[in-house]
Amino acid sequence: MIFLRGLAGVLLGFGVFAGLIRLLPGFTEPLASAPASTYLFVNIVWTVVAAIIGGYLAALLAGSHEFPFAAAVGMLIIGLGLMSMRQEGATRPGWYHITLAGCGPISAMIGAALRVLTKRRQPANSNTSAEAIRR
Repeated sequence: MIFLRGLAGVLLGFGVFAGLIRLLPGFTEPLASAPASTYLFVNIVWTVVAAIIGGYLAALLAGSHEFPFAAAVGMLIIGLGLMSMRQEGATRPGWYHITLAGCGPISAMIGAALRVLTKRRQPANSNTSAEAIRR
């Protein structure tokens, strides 16, 4: 059951990531007259935010073992980055693609860490044995 929840989390997290990345051109259209470096910076920031959200959602649905499922989202981000590199060829600088491929998985793990940090904790001294209840 944990694996199925985690798999659903990976699919949802990556789907949200991919959807947010698809929305990027609508937000960067006003930057058409700006220098290319501005567009590349906005794209990297957008990718980091989308990966954090995707990693958080994967960890949220996974319930436990959050980091392996967020790492799976990160691996899918690397795969998408490699596909993008092949399609675009040398139209963008190499550092840009390397940065995107590196920031995506790290950001997904940050999303999982945020989920773990915001998760409700069980009290450490919760003794529910019959003897403790009688006291």
